[in-house]
Amino acid sequence: MRRPRRELTCSLLLLSMWACGKPAGSPRLAAPTPGDPESFLAAAHALQAEDRIGEAEKLLARGAEQFPQSPELAVERAKLLATLGRTAETVAVLKGLSQENPRVLSLLGYSEMMNGELDAGRAHLEAAIDRASSLGQPYAPAHYHLGLNFLSRGDLASARLQFEKATAASGTHLESRYQLMNVLERLNQSNAVAREEFAKLYEPQLRKEGALDDPPPESTVVVTHADDVEWHPRVVESRFVRSFPAGATIEVACHVDRASSAWFSAEVITGDGAGASLIDAIHAESSGESGIWVTHLIDLPPGPAGAQQSVEFRVGPQAGWARWLRRDPPVGAVFSEPLPLPNTAVSRSADPRPNILLISLDTLRADRLGSSGSGRATSPAIDALANSGVRFARAEAAGNWTLPSHYSMLSGLTPAAHGVMPDLDSTRGYLFPDRRLAVRGSGREEMLAENLSRAGYRTAAVTENGWVSGRFGFDQGFWVYRSDLRGSRDATIAAARAELEATGARGPWFLFVHTYAPHQPYHAPRELRTKFASKDHVGFAWPSARVPIRDYYRFRLDLFPPAPSDVAAFRNLYDGQVAYTDGLVQSLVDDLRGRGLLEQTVIVVTSDHGEEIFERGQFDHGDTLFEEVTHVPLVLSWPGRIPAGRTVEAPTSLTNLPATLLDLAGVATRLGQGESLKPVWSENAASRPAFAEAIGRRAEPVFAVWDGSLKYIRRETKRGRREALYDLSRDPNEINDLASTRPNDLARLRALVDAHLAASQQIHQALGTSEQELDSETIERLKSLGYAR
Repeated sequence: MRRPRRELTCSLLLLSMWACGKPAGSPRLAAPTPGDPESFLAAAHALQAEDRIGEAEKLLARGAEQFPQSPELAVERAKLLATLGRTAETVAVLKGLSQENPRVLSLLGYSEMMNGELDAGRAHLEAAIDRASSLGQPYAPAHYHLGLNFLSRGDLASARLQFEKATAASGTHLESRYQLMNVLERLNQSNAVAREEFAKLYEPQLRKEGALDDPPPESTVVVTHADDVEWHPRVVESRFVRSFPAGATIEVACHVDRASSAWFSAEVITGDGAGASLIDAIHAESSGESGIWVTHLIDLPPGPAGAQQSVEFRVGPQAGWARWLRRDPPVGAVFSEPLPLPNTAVSRSADPRPNILLISLDTLRADRLGSSGSGRATSPAIDALANSGVRFARAEAAGNWTLPSHYSMLSGLTPAAHGVMPDLDSTRGYLFPDRRLAVRGSGREEMLAENLSRAGYRTAAVTENGWVSGRFGFDQGFWVYRSDLRGSRDATIAAARAELEATGARGPWFLFVHTYAPHQPYHAPRELRTKFASKDHVGFAWPSARVPIRDYYRFRLDLFPPAPSDVAAFRNLYDGQVAYTDGLVQSLVDDLRGRGLLEQTVIVVTSDHGEEIFERGQFDHGDTLFEEVTHVPLVLSWPGRIPAGRTVEAPTSLTNLPATLLDLAGVATRLGQGESLKPVWSENAASRPAFAEAIGRRAEPVFAVWDGSLKYIRRETKRGRREALYDLSRDPNEINDLASTRPNDLARLRALVDAHLAASQQIHQALGTSEQELDSETIERLKSLGYAR
């Protein structure tokens, strides 16, 4: 077993301390007036409830200094230090307390284990057990932690004994029951009784939370053209004039804030049809969190060819008398920038520009697709697109989690160049919710949507919020940007269909669709959860249940290994998620076909990153740049224009995708650091090296380059640089490190990374990034995805 990662130091006994999200608008608490230890503890607990863990730790440190005779303050502080990943400080605090308390000794031993000090941890845990025994009070957590210590050493027999003692001391200790089941399975001994006892404890928890129940069918989801619109380009003036070609169709949206109402007007003031009223409406909103946008499609009066018509747009208060007195409109009442649309009377066949549908399936590994050789019917819709177009067999993401990787996908810049690459540990858990993070670009980046918009494309996005929210800069260049806080696959399908229904026939358009459907937690409908996983399996991978995301956290601790059967079950559940996600692709393809738009549309299916499912002991992403995380699907289909059934075997970076789409639209062949891939599939042109960057755990920079069959990974740790070299043609699972046997290749690829980073740094210095705080609404969405605890 690998040495424990220091940042994942929360004992399973502390899982209940992971706070719920700070309620929107909740007041900030003042520091308590020093009086007694209880006042410090109460105030610290209140701060934790607001996710202000760092402030709570400082408060407890002050209380422990003022009341050194109160061990409770120091113990609570030690727990928070462990939560913050500061295990060395945790150990120091606990060593300063009386070693007569079994609880202190047990927590000290566990903290030492998480700090990599297995021998010291074992000694203190054994001392805790002896002390508790002398007091006649068996202490289950000490036995449990000692069992984990033995398990980490591979001593399964001793681990089994300790887990048995832990379950005997506390019949309700769920984690001990699980690990006893795990050890027996690893020993190839019957664990039927242990499994049954675990199920007796866990099933009531799942039932109480409704995790065993099926939610209502999603097929009834209805999304209107006004739902979940996060962004339109706003016109700040309450009265403005725009000119358009006579007879044009104009798309414009009206916005009102929550619990507000306003009057909106549009009138032709020059040219043929002067005086015609196009909009005269009151719009009101009473329930939306951030107001609503109501879209209008208006047809200008016909006129001579080439003639222009001016339209005056006005926003005012709802009451007519208030408008007569020239009162200002309510705050937040604005028009979007009016957008002229192509006239449907003009045949689209005369326009060579394709519509573009870009589908990003968050956290989708390439190797789980049928077209990539998974051997399972997980992805018939994606496979069909691959057969009708070109598949890039070795597409690589430029980052290892959602925010930086999507920014690369839409800008053509790797994370080192665009700089939108905050340390994920600084966001995970929102321990410091007021910390400002570099979570969006500066606005000086050239984005794919901007280039297409300037070329006459209507640009729209339908996303599931979280790290793909427009507030992080992704709305740049889009005329409409939707974010669905519900995170529902079918709501995303419905919203995409609403866009196609409204303007699909008025191409060319660019529609970006994003879903978290493959992402943790694995909550596909029951029939898909059990499509590949046995419905009778028992464990924290429970196919018959929608297991809460917090229970996935256990496996992010190196000292909490999964049972082998759970590993298989989680992988089977993931395949069910892939099949669930494939249904979104099929729905959108069917919709395009039904509207007669399939032949006019480039369809792209890809992902921002994959997922480690215990290949190297981790159940997550955001740390490494191994293939489980970086190797993603990339399929492009345009019937009759992109060759069918073509497969590109060379490594390909997703930073080339924006330039490729611009090339197909006849706009440009480059964007950011990317170049069009069209010559690669049409002329067999050589591909370029692909690069990726990330900030891994413990704030360690990680870099990778793919060149031919070789892959180089570098990690900058506090103990120095670690390099690895793999030949993926012979070692696709990256097991055999060739760094010591192929020094020339190692030096060449190291030089490639260094040159790329130097060039990227120059780009980043020219562009810059913007910092902002993370709002409570976004925090709550990210908690549902496991990015926050």
